[in-house]
Amino acid sequence: SREPHFRFGLLADIQYCDGDDRKNITGTQMRRYRNTLNVAERAVEYFNTHECDFLVHNGDITDHQCAFDFASDDFKPIERGREDLGAVMRILSRAKCAEWLFTVGNHELYNFTREELRQGVASPGNSLNLKCSNADGEFYYSFKAGPGWRVMVLDPYAVSIYRKGRQQGLCEEAVELLRKHNPNVDLFVKENPDGLAGRWVPFNGGLGKEQIAWARETIRAASAADEKVLIFSHLLIHPHSTAKRSGKTLMWDYDEILEIIEAEETRGCVKCVVSGHQHEGTKWQCEKTGVHYIGMESPMLAMDVSPGPFAIVEVFDDEIVFKGYGRNEDS
Repeated sequence: SREPHFRFGLLADIQYCDGDDRKNITGTQMRRYRNTLNVAERAVEYFNTHECDFLVHNGDITDHQCAFDFASDDFKPIERGREDLGAVMRILSRAKCAEWLFTVGNHELYNFTREELRQGVASPGNSLNLKCSNADGEFYYSFKAGPGWRVMVLDPYAVSIYRKGRQQGLCEEAVELLRKHNPNVDLFVKENPDGLAGRWVPFNGGLGKEQIAWARETIRAASAADEKVLIFSHLLIHPHSTAKRSGKTLMWDYDEILEIIEAEETRGCVKCVVSGHQHEGTKWQCEKTGVHYIGMESPMLAMDVSPGPFAIVEVFDDEIVFKGYGRNEDS
C-alpha cells in the first residue's frame, strides 16, 4: 500500500477532571469526566500501532473545574490543577511519538496563564509538559509537514476575555467587544442571541487583525509554492459546520478567516480544517471550495460501546484519510 506524506494522531477536548459524571450546564450532554482517561489510554495504544510524525490534542485538555470551585465561587489551589493535568499527561507521555502539538482552547486559559502555556506547564510524575506554543513561543504558526503540505495552527483566543489566562484579569477590550454584540453576556449561556450572533459568548474568541494578516500571507505563500494547507483550530470557523448552524461554537471573526480561505486567488489551497470545542463533533464539506471541516468529538461523551473518539490521520497528495473510532456506534 502507498505511504502517506505524513501521518498524525488526533484527539480533542479530553477535558478531564476528577469529578463525577454530570450533565452540562444546559442539560443537553452527559459528561463522563473520569472515563476520559480510559479513552486517552486507548488512543495512545492505537497511536502506538502506527508510525506517526506528530500527535495533536486540539484544545481543552482539562476541565474548568480543575481550577475553579463553582460552589464556593473561588479558585482552587494551583496544585489541584497540576495534579489533574498530570493524570492526563502521564498517559499521553506513553506515546512512542514524542512530538505532541497542543492547541489553545478556552479551558487551557481557565486553568493556566498564557505565559505558562507559552513556556510549558509541568505536572507531577511525568516529563511531558503542556506547551501550546512553538519553539519561538508563538501560539499561531505554520510548518512544512511533508512534501507539498503545510500545517497552520491558529490561536482562536488571541482576542478573548480570558486571553491572559487564569487569575490574570479579564481583557477589557474583549469584554467591551463581547458586550457590544451580546447585551446578555453576564448570563453566560442564557438568553444569548440567536443564529450566528450566538457566537458572542465568553467561551469563544477570535484571531484578531495581526493573526488574520499572518494567515492571509501564509496561505498566499503556500499557494505560490504549490503547497496544500491543513488547519488546526480549537474553535470552528464555518457556520455550516456548527451544530444546528447555531454559531455557539464559532470563532468571533470567522468571516475574516473564511474570506481568506475562499479567496479566488488562493482557492483550493486549504484542503481541511480540523477543530474541537463542539463536543458532539462535526463533518461538513463546502461545495464551493471543496474544503472539509472536521470537528473531533470529545472523550467526555464517550460511550462504553466504542473505544473512541480518536483518530489516525494519513495525508496523501489527493486525499486525507481519517482512521479510528467515534464516541458511539453511529459516529
